[in-house]
Amino acid sequence: MNINGPQANSCELHKICTFGQKNSPQLAVKCLSEEQWVQHKDTAHAEQTPELGCILPDCHYPSANLTIPERKVSHLVTTGSASTAGSASTDSRNPFEYLKRSLSDGPDMGPVPRKMVLQDSSTMSSNGDIVSGEAEVLTNGSASKTFTAEEVAGRVKTTIEYLIRSLKYDQIIREFDGEDDQSNEVIGVFIDFILYQEGLVNDRCFTVASRPDKYVPGNTVSQARVEDIQSDLKDIFTERKAAKSVNSRLSYSLGEMLVDYLSKKENVPNDIIPEVLTMFNYRRKSIYDRLLKDIFPFFETLLAGKGLFSELGVIFNFAITFRHEIIDGNATRWRNNLLISSLRINNSGMREYFNRHVMDVIFAGRCDAIVNAPFDSCSLPTDSAVKPASPLKLTFGEELEYDLVRDDGYLERKHQLVNDFASRLQEKGMSLYNSGRYRHGEYYGFSDGFVVNPFLDTDRWFEINCTPYHADDRRAESCFEKVIDVIDSMRNDELISYSSGHKHIDVLSATQGDTDVLLAMESEIQRNPFLLRAFGNNDRIVRNDEMFWYKTFADYNPDTKPFAVQRLNWMIDRYNKKIAASCAEDLSGIGGTESEKKDRLEQFAHFYSQFVHMTTLQNGLGVIDDDNMEKYMAMSLLHITGASEVVKLSTLEFRFFRCPKTVEEIKLINRFLQAWFHHLHQCKKDKIPLQLVPEDIQSCRDYTAGEVQTKTIDYLSKLGLNPEDYRCFWGDVRDIPLVAV
Repeated sequence: MNINGPQANSCELHKICTFGQKNSPQLAVKCLSEEQWVQHKDTAHAEQTPELGCILPDCHYPSANLTIPERKVSHLVTTGSASTAGSASTDSRNPFEYLKRSLSDGPDMGPVPRKMVLQDSSTMSSNGDIVSGEAEVLTNGSASKTFTAEEVAGRVKTTIEYLIRSLKYDQIIREFDGEDDQSNEVIGVFIDFILYQEGLVNDRCFTVASRPDKYVPGNTVSQARVEDIQSDLKDIFTERKAAKSVNSRLSYSLGEMLVDYLSKKENVPNDIIPEVLTMFNYRRKSIYDRLLKDIFPFFETLLAGKGLFSELGVIFNFAITFRHEIIDGNATRWRNNLLISSLRINNSGMREYFNRHVMDVIFAGRCDAIVNAPFDSCSLPTDSAVKPASPLKLTFGEELEYDLVRDDGYLERKHQLVNDFASRLQEKGMSLYNSGRYRHGEYYGFSDGFVVNPFLDTDRWFEINCTPYHADDRRAESCFEKVIDVIDSMRNDELISYSSGHKHIDVLSATQGDTDVLLAMESEIQRNPFLLRAFGNNDRIVRNDEMFWYKTFADYNPDTKPFAVQRLNWMIDRYNKKIAASCAEDLSGIGGTESEKKDRLEQFAHFYSQFVHMTTLQNGLGVIDDDNMEKYMAMSLLHITGASEVVKLSTLEFRFFRCPKTVEEIKLINRFLQAWFHHLHQCKKDKIPLQLVPEDIQSCRDYTAGEVQTKTIDYLSKLGLNPEDYRCFWGDVRDIPLVAV
């Protein structure tokens, strides 16, 4: 496939900001199943750092090449001396001798000559002698030759493999997970990362790529730069071995190699570790070593293993820029990953800096392609008439959740709740089934067609799940009638009380594969937080600040909220421009198989959750700021992608509905969601722009009861629903009493 051909424009996924290259072009990246295809674009490098706060037509973003103030030298400068060159010529019959002697005899031998180039065709015996191929020792004044990407890759590979053998490394692995040696895969990725720094390889994820299209056509590197790369590699492999204890297994992970190489290449000053290692200074050294080790895992976690070469550079720059603050802030104790714990502590405004100079940069590089993806997958209609959106047949799922009543008999009673529920359910005529279908205990129903599954969710909640169903499924309705009867009897016996009802919807049935429907839904939820009060458990909002369990951006921390709102508005702005510039799409034209549509939805969900919801970042900050964020959004996308403690189900999860008290309330919520999604599809058909979210949007708590009721009535009418049908929800809303200061 020719990635520079016309087909590449239609399958572009990410535009990224490059790292480590001045005046470097932006690259557009497309994630395919195993590899990243990249299209080179000649776009101007952004020299300014404008804010995301104002949505402008041609707003540029900062390059990922953030300055490290302490950087002292450029590795494009040749550093060889006449004496070094002369010594090198002495051993011209074996140019590996200097490298071999330096590695075996220790630092007293001095550094490897900067003017030595290892040929990729060379092979070595066990003692380092060349047995075939060629080697060339260069002297001062002869470094005019340049090498292609393939030639540099060969030389770098030869150097790395020689260092591994000579230093007797036991394992080269991706990460420390007990797996066997993964040297071929890791070395391949590492070499491409090195070449990316030199502009020889296109940006992509940290995956193995064997196709020649990965190389940037026409770019070459000088002999002097190749020598610098080889010298840096010799240094990091030697230093890593020296840092290991004598009896420990000598291994090198990909993350360590990447960070060590960047540290050496960027000439990060050694201003953390004092020359005299007192007990206190030794601890500082240990924390700094841990920081370097934590960079790549933090990068992998933040971007769910889908980060690009360039984006690691952005996070590396952040860690190095704040290295002193991170060391000082963690001097007393370590908390998990040092970058996460430092963002919690937030010394020197670290959190805002991280959002502005890391998250904003990566977000801006990927945003356009994410918004454009559904348009690229649509076929244009054959006539100018805009047809109504096709009727949707949503697939629903329920999580009925109830608080355990805590009294003197709570501990003895809680383990009997599931059996108690099951016994009462069987008295209603529902049978027990034992096919092992659910991971929590047993399940019950009138037939195998629809069943419910009761279980304890930790020691706080009694929960009931069910199989997916459609709104017109009579089996589901009959089953829910029995379930509600049993729940009422257990409530009357003061065993449980109402909590929340989490509504699941199959994402493909709701969106038809159109990711912009998810964007439109986010616009609706974030602009209308009063819906959380209208459909939520008003009493619990009053007593326990429960909006933090299904929050909107209005409930974010003050140093996080602006970024979430601005990024959502950035996406909305790009979407509106795309709508205005294109014909109306026919939903049936959203291209691809069901699997391809799910992949597209998963890509959107991952991007939006990480950069706009900021679930990973917020979850990491949760211990100090009490922000239970990873899953607790008004509409969570994490079941689409799967996440920590979140099962991958390909469903949207609406968390703001209270637990329905009757079967009629279940049906009303289903009808509301049906009308909601139909409205969003029709708005896109009619080319109606999405509305921006006001920066000063207020929390659901900030509305009076009267405002909630009035706005909810208007909103239901807009969706074509009868507001009086929903009085059982909005009619329960009461004012939140003011707290005396």
